[in-house]
Amino acid sequence: MESIEAAIEFIGGPGTLWVLAGVYFGSVILERLWAIRGNPDYDNADALCSIGLNLMGSILNLIIAILIPLALYVMVFDNLRLVDNMALWAAIPLAFIIHELAYYWDHRLGHRIGLLWAFHAIHHSSNEFNHSTAARGFFLDGQLKGIFALPAAFIGVDPVVYIAVSVLTNSFGIWNHASYVPRLGWVDHVLMTPKMHKVHHANQPQYIDRNYSQVTLIFDRLFGSIAHIEEEPDPGLVKRVYDNNPLTAQFAGLIQLKDRMDTAESWQDKLAYLWRPPEWSHDGVCRSDCPKYAQAVSA
Repeated sequence: MESIEAAIEFIGGPGTLWVLAGVYFGSVILERLWAIRGNPDYDNADALCSIGLNLMGSILNLIIAILIPLALYVMVFDNLRLVDNMALWAAIPLAFIIHELAYYWDHRLGHRIGLLWAFHAIHHSSNEFNHSTAARGFFLDGQLKGIFALPAAFIGVDPVVYIAVSVLTNSFGIWNHASYVPRLGWVDHVLMTPKMHKVHHANQPQYIDRNYSQVTLIFDRLFGSIAHIEEEPDPGLVKRVYDNNPLTAQFAGLIQLKDRMDTAESWQDKLAYLWRPPEWSHDGVCRSDCPKYAQAVSA
């Protein structure tokens, strides 16, 4: 138990960023080496764009996504917690369940609210699916997770434990972007394996807005958002982005949102694009985030 406590204190403390950075960059490098023979079509420009977006987002996220949520968590934990000195055997599974639920609803809302989708769309803008895309994101994406984590603080899960669990689940979230992992049989029905997560990245209508969870499929099953593989998933937005410059690619979602808003004449309709689902349009026309956009364009 002492070794587990020491590992938790390191992962949830000074080792947090080192572990995540090591898992991410180590996975990207190993996958690229594998691709020399296993995937000769590996898109280097796309991967470098994803890495650039990751580095820019990580710097900007330092305060917005780390320091502020951590301060709120500690404040609730120090002043409002229900349980003092919660045992690790209880704190770790509680932290995992709450983190998984927080991730699910932050992720689902990021797909169903227009402005939040504009932030999150950059994660889906790559037309590739590999480890490099795992941390491809916009710095304002995923900010609700910090609020949704507060029940753990209120119950009494130590901040170090919660951070350590989130580091480990995020490491799993890097792995499940692997391009080299095949279908895993019954495991695909239990965990968010790479093939199951590739479904989430796909732009086919039957796959859009499915498989939101990070590690397990529990909440996708519970809330009716699960989808299994039928045809091979095709990653990317329904209105594809081919910009490999991280300085401009980060605004792809916002640009598509603005384009949709510009089609409306009234300010009420323009504002509605901010909170309506991304496939919504004021006049019923199928535009960039409509699931059948590809068919509409080719028609």
